[in-house]
Amino acid sequence: MAGSGRIEWLVTDELMQLSEEGRELDRDFWKKEIDACGSDKEKLMAIYEKLQALPMRADYPYEEPSDLAEIKKASKVDTLPADKFAPVELTYFHGAWLGRCIGCAWGQPCEGWAMEDIRKWYKEAGKYPVVSFFPARSGENHREHFSTDENIDGMGLDDDTRFTVLNYLLLKEKGFAMDAYDVGHMWTYKLPFRFVFTAESQAYLNFINCEDVMAWGKPENPDEVMRNAKVATYLNPYREWIGAQIRADAFAYACAGMPIKASELAFVDASFSHVKNGIYGEMFFAAMIAAAFTEKDVEKCFDIAMATIPANCRFAEEMKWAKKLAESDLGREELMNTLCENGKKYHRVHTINNATFCIAAIMRYKNDFRGAVAFSIECGMDTDCNGATVGSFMGALLGSEGIPADLAEAMKDKFTVGVTPYDNYSIKGFAAEVKELHEKLNG
Repeated sequence: MAGSGRIEWLVTDELMQLSEEGRELDRDFWKKEIDACGSDKEKLMAIYEKLQALPMRADYPYEEPSDLAEIKKASKVDTLPADKFAPVELTYFHGAWLGRCIGCAWGQPCEGWAMEDIRKWYKEAGKYPVVSFFPARSGENHREHFSTDENIDGMGLDDDTRFTVLNYLLLKEKGFAMDAYDVGHMWTYKLPFRFVFTAESQAYLNFINCEDVMAWGKPENPDEVMRNAKVATYLNPYREWIGAQIRADAFAYACAGMPIKASELAFVDASFSHVKNGIYGEMFFAAMIAAAFTEKDVEKCFDIAMATIPANCRFAEEMKWAKKLAESDLGREELMNTLCENGKKYHRVHTINNATFCIAAIMRYKNDFRGAVAFSIECGMDTDCNGATVGSFMGALLGSEGIPADLAEAMKDKFTVGVTPYDNYSIKGFAAEVKELHEKLNG
């Protein structure tokens, strides 16, 4: 069953995904086979099943498991010191959530835009370089959006903030015993289907079509149910896209100062809808943000996060490259141009390319909230996701006092996510609730 597009689109996109993850295939040949089917579902599904049976390339250089035990084996997580709980001041929880809201709102009006188009808009608005919210007016053009500079009034609806609240509620209900089945149940109770996209919409459909999914209770073997139903993978060519990465924050906040646990919880959440690098993106940023609450050295936060994911995967390779590039003597524009050119090898909402923008922004601007968030957004592609992730990390690192007053004041201390009771809700109030959960789960 298709949720994110027509069957022929999903099967076509599956070619891209299988090629990227290292399958042995001739994309041109299979594209012709798919096109010859038209919209005949039976024929398309026959091709889809053949594609699933294609072997991995013998020369594929990466090790990219999707099982937590195998991920740990392929990582350097054992080199990290054991997690240890310590109380964290409210300013860091407030900073992280406020930063996420600011970055998300800033990037909303230009989501999906290319770097060149963002620059042109700001320049024609007379507001370049990018240092604040997206201009509503640019030359003869006007952008009607509630997050533009002349309309902004708090953080409006967005999946990049909604998932943080949903995962907070999941942790509040299930604690650290949560599993992927619990993620699906939370979605079906609290998340309207039309609020999810790509990988999430396919996983949502796969979950509710499991024979053992019940309105009440839970099967005795939830992991087996999920695995047999192929919830994360069936007709889901978007399983390495950014949808899991944007869901990392609640686990980072609940495990502030405990990056290993944060990454493990992020794995559970990501495995509901993603595989391989889609999972690693959520694990990495959960660990990096969790570390930032107590470890104020950005380099160390990065190293900690890197240790939680497979050492020889595409995500790790690209993050090391982005960090090195950001710390080189390249000028800002040349750095951004290089990142964007490299990012074209993946879809504009893929996990890996967008994550390189985030890492480059953080590593170039280290203790500068405005500079880091602005850079991540000017790069383009999934701007609200990237602005939110960078804002969350920088806020956890610097605390709310480290966020420029003009950006903070635009949020009016309120956010809306479409989840009761979190509409027109206090940003600082929610941060205090998260701090309380952190202490309850770990103290």
